[in-house]
Amino acid sequence: MHVYFVMKKFENSQIKMELEDGVLFATYKAGLQLTLDDVQNIVKERLILLEGQSLPVLIIDAGVVSMDKSARDYLSSEDGISGLKSAAIIENSLFSKMLINFFLKLTNPKLQVKAFVSHEEALKWLKTQ
Repeated sequence: MHVYFVMKKFENSQIKMELEDGVLFATYKAGLQLTLDDVQNIVKERLILLEGQSLPVLIIDAGVVSMDKSARDYLSSEDGISGLKSAAIIENSLFSKMLINFFLKLTNPKLQVKAFVSHEEALKWLKTQ
């Protein structure tokens, strides 16, 4: 008898999402300029992938160039955070990490969110949420 483990995945030109060990890994692709329609479609696909579960997410930013205000507002809304328990954001620079953490303090999101440079530290933090 063979037992196969099928990892759930979704990928399009903007994002790659994978479920692994109770964590949703979401990697935004480089060079993106995200609009409200873009992020609404990403959330729709995320909810399909999660199948009613609520999980922590590890967001890996490979270089999003911009996100318009309506897209940012949507991602901060109840609908935008559907299916998420907490979020860790991996940034490639200490400056970006500090900037995101400062912005998060100002906006007070409805979800526990923290930026990291280290993948391992981000996963460790997510497991404690």
